[in-house]
Amino acid sequence: MAIILGNILYIEDLGFSFLKMSTLYLNVKSGLLFPFQFQILGYVFLFSGIALTAINIWTSIVFILLGGFIVTAYSGIDFRGEQLREYNSFLFFFKFGKWQRIESPEKIFIKKVKRSQKFYGRANQSSTFKKVIYKAFLKLDDNATISLFEDKNQGKVLERSQPIANYFRIEVVDYSN
Repeated sequence: MAIILGNILYIEDLGFSFLKMSTLYLNVKSGLLFPFQFQILGYVFLFSGIALTAINIWTSIVFILLGGFIVTAYSGIDFRGEQLREYNSFLFFFKFGKWQRIESPEKIFIKKVKRSQKFYGRANQSSTFKKVIYKAFLKLDDNATISLFEDKNQGKVLERSQPIANYFRIEVVDYSN
């Protein structure tokens, strides 16, 4: 059985072991590795590489690979059985991260975080941008927490955290109010 909910893939796969136990797999995309400005640079590299194919094939290959590396880079968490892997992914399928055993998770909790950035102009004038985001965390029995994802919409965070709660059979607690 496979269910896709937003960026979350929930797969139940019957393994062929002697006990015929089901193996559950859950993949949660956390976010992009590179900021918006680097994403634009990645697309510039991609389009420049495509344009250079007629002039210099080796330069175009380097530009396309570099642009693809930047544009497709994201971070995420894989859950398989009682293991988890926090990973960084490049070019859609290369995932780098170590598998760790986890004890039974206690709960998923959501917190409201106020974020502010201060920008300075030429004449030492500053502008402060403030926004509120909601972050979802997985709390383990040994009081360790794992950051799952964040969004500016509280409803989306609750919706995205529900398949993970179903996977571990735990509750979602909202501390944002």
